Amino acid sequence: MIDEFKIPPFLRQIIIIAIIFIAIIGLKFTAPILSLILLSMFISIIIYPFLMWLKRRGLSYNLSVLVTLVGIAALGFAIISFLVVTLAQLIKAIPSLSINSSGFLAQYGNEIIQFIIANIPETNSAGLIASGTFIVFAVIFLVYELPHIKIRLEKGLGADNPTLNKTYALMGTFVHYFVIRAKVNFFYGIGVSAILILFDINFAILWGLLTFVLGFIPYIGIVIAAIPAVLVAWAKYGIQGAIVMGLFFVIINTIAESVIFPKLAGKGLQMSVYVVFVSLFVWGWILGPIGFFIGVPMTIVIIKYLENFDETRWMALLMGSDDADNPKEKKS
Repeated sequence: MIDEFKIPPFLRQIIIIAIIFIAIIGLKFTAPILSLILLSMFISIIIYPFLMWLKRRGLSYNLSVLVTLVGIAALGFAIISFLVVTLAQLIKAIPSLSINSSGFLAQYGNEIIQFIIANIPETNSAGLIASGTFIVFAVIFLVYELPHIKIRLEKGLGADNPTLNKTYALMGTFVHYFVIRAKVNFFYGIGVSAILILFDINFAILWGLLTFVLGFIPYIGIVIAAIPAVLVAWAKYGIQGAIVMGLFFVIINTIAESVIFPKLAGKGLQMSVYVVFVSLFVWGWILGPIGFFIGVPMTIVIIKYLENFDETRWMALLMGSDDADNPKEKKS
């Protein structure tokens, strides 16, 4: 009798939705440490191909690992040091920054500047250093462990295991997308820093780095990155300077997103625009600021997982784009 008992389909759906809500609550509760762990995992997956590239270039595996790990440590601590020093300088300089105009727009501009000042982590340099150091060491250890994890998985599950191969394919998609995204963002960052230096805008390198980082947030990242540079240009050159700086960001964003990225990527995120946009804020609410950066890959992981079960495949279809998995239509 027990063997013949089956959960009704409608009850299975209710249980699945309940489990999802419980998982969200758990993620929200553990967000302070979980967000750093997830971010370090994604960074490690992106960096790992560089290790393999060094090996293909003729370096021994041990030397490739050494070069990669030293490079991670040097770059990571250089970025942390740069941010700590530059933020300290910015905190000292920014109170004197104001838009001298009687126009009603200037009032809103100054309010935005005061809001930014209030939210700069002035007294949280220790927290920035601690979080950055954790991420650097977590990435170092995980990059070192990834080859061994792969060997253990293939020994335990078999090299031809379908689930394992799907996982490898998913990681390959991540790496491909984020490496291309990093190249495009590098174009962003260099372009922004160069123009800001040309216009003698303070902290040009910081705004370029901010543009590079925020470029990983689809649709809204570049808009957020443009705000500080536009405000500084406004304070220094008036409303005309702000308009010129805003137009510059529009032009460079159009070139990067409409010309460079499609040519390099070929494929999109295979997610509907609405799902991408909403996922940013959902993961941002769950994991904090880091959620905005890893929201898209986390959503892709969930979609791929939901595709594996009949009860949840409909959710994956709702979140996918029209051309995500339509090989027949592409051929015709």
